[in-house]
Amino acid sequence: MEAVAFASASSEYRERRFFLFMAIAIALTVVVSFSLFLAAGISTFRSPWWVHIHAVTFMAWIGFYVLQNTLVLRNDIGLHRRLGRIGAGYAVWMVLVGLVLTPLTLIVGRSPPFFTPAYFLALDWVNILGFGALLYAAVANRKRTDWHRRLMLCATVCVIAPAPGRLIVLAGLPMTAALDVAVLLVFVFVAMLYDWVNRGRVHVAYVWGAGTLVLMVGVIELLAKFPPFVEFAGRIAG
Repeated sequence: MEAVAFASASSEYRERRFFLFMAIAIALTVVVSFSLFLAAGISTFRSPWWVHIHAVTFMAWIGFYVLQNTLVLRNDIGLHRRLGRIGAGYAVWMVLVGLVLTPLTLIVGRSPPFFTPAYFLALDWVNILGFGALLYAAVANRKRTDWHRRLMLCATVCVIAPAPGRLIVLAGLPMTAALDVAVLLVFVFVAMLYDWVNRGRVHVAYVWGAGTLVLMVGVIELLAKFPPFVEFAGRIAG
């Protein structure tokens, strides 16, 4: 019995360590992509105030996600849960920031030139709503640790969509929702592979996470061509 308990504990530790590794990989992807944009002169710290609010809001989430996985690895579950309540409320703020500031970007003409107003609005709105849906599912399943940690990973992967988008632009490739999501799915597929090796099967939570990301592409493409939405975005852009 002790041998079985030790093996189980060892497997749990390896899984916790893996999720911290994924959190750090996600954070590095974000830092590198935005740093390269700054170095290329495409982004600047002289941006309007709301751009900084958006950046700080979403960067703080990445730091929070790394912290939460660090606490789990250290087995400080009590603090992890207390901070989790704050994180759930903070996620609501993130969704509001994403929904409000994207139209503001269109109003002042700061959207990327390779996007139509409708495509840009659909891309950002669907992305933040996808994050919100996955995060809600993760919080709802907080007592089912296996579901919670995997859905949290998928939600965080979803919200970093602007990071691989910048890498795609720097690589000189056409920036599309499909290509952006394809890069995001790499994180999910790595997690699936780890499950297969460590658990002998892929957890169904990843099917929901990957499915949400793929569904986002279809919704974005449909909205970007839907006449009432195109007219709505055009009016915002002025």
